[in-house]
Amino acid sequence: MNRIILSFALVTLLFTSCSKKDDFTFNTDLALDSRFIILNAPADTTKIVVYSDDNWVMENPDNASWISIQKGSGNGTAYAIVSVTENTSDYARASTLLFKAANKTDTLKLGQRGVITPTIAIDAKSVSAAAAGDVISTAINTTLSLNAMNVAYSEDGSSWISSLAIDSNNLTFNVAANTTTAARSTKIYLSYIDILGTTAKDSLTVNQPNQ
Repeated sequence: MNRIILSFALVTLLFTSCSKKDDFTFNTDLALDSRFIILNAPADTTKIVVYSDDNWVMENPDNASWISIQKGSGNGTAYAIVSVTENTSDYARASTLLFKAANKTDTLKLGQRGVITPTIAIDAKSVSAAAAGDVISTAINTTLSLNAMNVAYSEDGSSWISSLAIDSNNLTFNVAANTTTAARSTKIYLSYIDILGTTAKDSLTVNQPNQ
């Protein structure tokens, strides 16, 4: 008798478990398979999976001229399709796509790399300047203009380093005479971060004895 009751209980449990699995469905007003898509510089097309139980639309709210919507609406889970023109600029670009379904909205950032790969590489790690003042020139490999970089100094370096420039693959600058009673040192930091989050950076230590 106990075996019969136990067997009946197991069959009931299995049937209930199977029924719960069969009854489960995934419901969503709106969801995307990506938050950020980055494409290379050449013209390209990409797909975005839109999950929805309703009708949905995709918009280009910034009216970015380099983005064309190939398929911007659908019903239920489906692909949205966008294309981008070639990015002939040295630098990356990005814009936001807006999705709407029912009473919900969502966004996706679409980015495209520029022609160049951001690079900053100073050949020397440190240089020494004459106590009486000096003009320093050291080789640098960079795909960026100095205006595109963030320049910073450690200590009070900005007070005695001046005329920083990049010319013919050389980083040049003037070092003022050291009129203090102690040797001094500073570090020049060059850095860059683009709209897609790509970074490039390097630094150079400048040492100068006292007179």
